[in-house]
Amino acid sequence: MVFFEHDGSSAGLIAAVSKIILPLCLICNVAYGDESLEYKIKAAYLYNFTKFITWPENHATTFNICIVGGDPFRKLLDNLESKTAFDKPIRVFRYAHIKQAKDCHIAYFDKIEDVTSISAPNSLIVGALPSTLTVGSQPFFAESGGMIGFVLEQEKIKLHINLKALKLSGLEISAKLIEVSTLVKEDEHE
Repeated sequence: MVFFEHDGSSAGLIAAVSKIILPLCLICNVAYGDESLEYKIKAAYLYNFTKFITWPENHATTFNICIVGGDPFRKLLDNLESKTAFDKPIRVFRYAHIKQAKDCHIAYFDKIEDVTSISAPNSLIVGALPSTLTVGSQPFFAESGGMIGFVLEQEKIKLHINLKALKLSGLEISAKLIEVSTLVKEDEHE
């Protein structure tokens, strides 16, 4: 079986192989680029939530943003450590389990198994992390007890907000953020 034809010379072979490999490389770069852009946008959201959410008074000396489980952001969030929130330097932490995220102001979960690593349903997130803004990318994160879910709709990242979970945690959300979001209720997806 012949997959491609060439004139037998090494230059011809390189040209023929390039016709196959180059398009594959372009496809890979576009796919990686899209994912990279997606996480740049999500990282910007995580930082900007500090401008639209108010946390209860605490005596922490840093504002902690935590990634629980897998880290799809790689180094993107590390840039936030040069910024402040509420006059406190931002620190980024990466934890394997939700139990380690007790001192986080924002906890991001990329996959559902990251949330359930404490063997509890999503609706217990607020109890496990009081006064922590919980954000996730998995389907129905906010409807399952998380506070803000990143939802991909028509190739755009939209926000789903669970006001009940936010209020239970003692966090206050700006009306401006509510205006650009979809409000959801817990267990609405069932």
